[in-house]
Amino acid sequence: MGDSELGWAATLHRLWTAVAAITARDQLAELVLPPLLGEPGVLGVWGLRHDPRGHTSAYRWAGLPLEADDEKTAEALAEAAPQEIPESLAKRGVRHAISLSVEVPGKSGGTMMALTDDTADLERVRACLAQVVDVAREAIHRLEGRRDEEAQQIRDALLAEASLQMDAVLDTKQTLRRVARMAVPAIAEGCLVYTCDNDTLSLSSAVHVDMRRLDAALNHAETTDGLGRLARCAVAGRAKRMHVEAPFQAGTRTLHPEVLRARGRVLGVLLFLFDRGDERIPPADFLRDLAYRAALAIDNGQLYEQRRRDVMTMQQHLLPARLPVAKGLHMAANYAVGDRVTEVGGDFYDVVARSDGTVAALIGDVCGRGPEAAALTGMARHTLSTLLQEGVSPGRALGRLNSGLRRDGSWRFVTTGVAMLRPGPSEVSVRWLSAGHPAPIVVRRERPAEAGRGGGIPLGVVAKPSIGRSQLQLAPGDTLLMFTDGLTESRDAGGVMFEHRELWNTLDRLRDAPVEELVREVSSASAAFGGGGGDDIAVLAIRARGHHDG
Repeated sequence: MGDSELGWAATLHRLWTAVAAITARDQLAELVLPPLLGEPGVLGVWGLRHDPRGHTSAYRWAGLPLEADDEKTAEALAEAAPQEIPESLAKRGVRHAISLSVEVPGKSGGTMMALTDDTADLERVRACLAQVVDVAREAIHRLEGRRDEEAQQIRDALLAEASLQMDAVLDTKQTLRRVARMAVPAIAEGCLVYTCDNDTLSLSSAVHVDMRRLDAALNHAETTDGLGRLARCAVAGRAKRMHVEAPFQAGTRTLHPEVLRARGRVLGVLLFLFDRGDERIPPADFLRDLAYRAALAIDNGQLYEQRRRDVMTMQQHLLPARLPVAKGLHMAANYAVGDRVTEVGGDFYDVVARSDGTVAALIGDVCGRGPEAAALTGMARHTLSTLLQEGVSPGRALGRLNSGLRRDGSWRFVTTGVAMLRPGPSEVSVRWLSAGHPAPIVVRRERPAEAGRGGGIPLGVVAKPSIGRSQLQLAPGDTLLMFTDGLTESRDAGGVMFEHRELWNTLDRLRDAPVEELVREVSSASAAFGGGGGDDIAVLAIRARGHHDG
C-alpha cells in the first residue's frame, strides 16, 4: 500500500471516528468536504442539502467557492454530471465533475460532488468520494435518529401538557378555545377548530401566530369556503395533508386536517396550518393522537353539560313551579346549581299560604347528593308542605318528618327551617323554627341587615327533634332572606367564606332592589366569590309590602 493509500486510510479512519461527535448538519459539511481536497487534482468539493420534497435547502463548499451564481450550476451537476463542464467553471480550471447522492431512506438527504482538473485520477477520486458519502450517510442517519428521538420526547411532553390543559375544564366552549391555543405555536402556525352539529360543520375557534393575517384570510369568502370544503372532505375520508403552492393570505404552505372523533361520533375537524418546512411538521400519527385527545376532552365536556342540564331539569321538579300570592307580601326565589355538580342535590324550598292568612315558608337541605338524596328531598318538601297546608303546627310538622326519617333508617339527615309569617296592620310578625338550618337574615330597608337566630339539631339524627325558635318583625320594605349553606359557605382562594367578607356588603347594595333581583344577584355574587365551583344555592326572599308598593 502506497503512501497515498495509507494517508487516505488514516483520513477515512478519522472521519468514521468523528461521526459519533457530530451534532448538527453544518458540522457534517465541515467534516466531510475538506478531506477530498488532499487528493491530487481536486479543486473543490461541493455539498447540497435537499429537503424531503427534493428541493435544495442549503449549499456548502470547500476549496473552490460555491457562489450564489453557481447554485443553478450545482443543482444541474447534482442531477447528472454533464458531458461538458459549464463555461463558468471551466474558466476556473474545472474539467470534470463527479457527483454522488447522499440518501437516507425517509430522511432529508443531499448530494456531494468533486470538481477536478485534468491531472486528477478520476476513478480514485470517485472511490474516495463514495467512501466519504458512506461516512456522510451514517452521520445523517445518526443525526436524524437523534433528532427524531428528541422530537418524540418533545411531542410526548406536548401531548401530556395538551391533555392536562384540555382536561382542566369541562366547559365545551373553553375546551374548543384551548384545543386551538395549545397547538400554536409549538405544533403549527395556526389551528382552526370546526365542530359538527346536526351534520353541519361550523368554525368554532381559530388561532394563529399572526391573528391579523388569519382574520384577513377568513374575511375572504373564497378562503373560508375552501377551508370548509377541506374540513368536510376530511369527515368523508377524502382529505389528507395538502401542500399549497401559492400560500394563501395567512402564509400557510401546508394544510393538515384531522377528524375529531370520540365514541364513534364525529365531533368536528382540527385543521392545522403550517408555514414551515416539511421536516419541521410533526408526523401525521402525532397530529392524529392530538386530535383524538382533543375529541375526548370535547366529548367529556359535552357529556358533562348534558348531565348538568339533566340535573337542573330534575332539580326543578323538586321545587315548586311557582310561589303563591299572599296579601301584604312579595316573594321570589332562586336556585343555582353548583358549576361542577353532576348529581342532583338536596336543597329545597316552598311557600304555603294557609287559610287563616298565615304564610308558611320553608327551606331545607338534605345531606349529600344523588338519587337517594333527591328522593329524600322530594319527601321532605312534600311532607312539610302538605302538613303545613293542612294546618298542622310547624313544630309538629318537623317532628313528623323527623320520625319518618328515623323510621326509614336512612343515614342522611336534613337541616330545615320554617318561617311562619303573619301580616299585621303595620308589621309582619315572623316565627322562625329551625332544625340545624342557617338562620335567616332580615334585610332592613333603612338600616343594615341583621342576622336572625338559628339553633336546633338536624332532623333524622335523634329520636326526639330539637327545634330552635325565635321571633322576628318585618317593617314595611324589610325582607326576610332564607337560604341554604351554599350561599354563606362559598370560599375564595384563600379559604375565606362569603359570609365573612362580601355577604353583608352585597345585601347592603341590594336592599332596595326588587326581590327577584335580590335573590338572583346575591346567588351570583356568592358563586363568583367562590370561583364558580361551589355547592348548590337556594335563596328565598319575602318582603313586607309598604304603602309605596300599592
